[in-house]
Amino acid sequence: MGPYNHPGWCARGHRCNLGEHRATPAVMQIDGVGKVLVTRVLGANGRERLEVTGSAYLHATGQAANKQVDRTLRGLAHVMADAASPAGAGAGR
Repeated sequence: MGPYNHPGWCARGHRCNLGEHRATPAVMQIDGVGKVLVTRVLGANGRERLEVTGSAYLHATGQAANKQVDRTLRGLAHVMADAASPAGAGAGR
């Protein structure tokens, strides 16, 4: 922890509020696919988490777009479960 009990990665300033510490968001732009922002957060309860915000382009037809949404949600569930496992990312592989 740095001055005023901020972790070294905390962005401080207006990002740090309500008892939380927030890093500067990392942005990944994927040409033709979309964009993802991830932010490391230390909650007021003392637990760290990763907030993920993103957008992806969907197919022009409803059925294909529905499949994309379904695949994306299943993939995110897998990634999040893996990241939250006690052994960390990649556990069980």
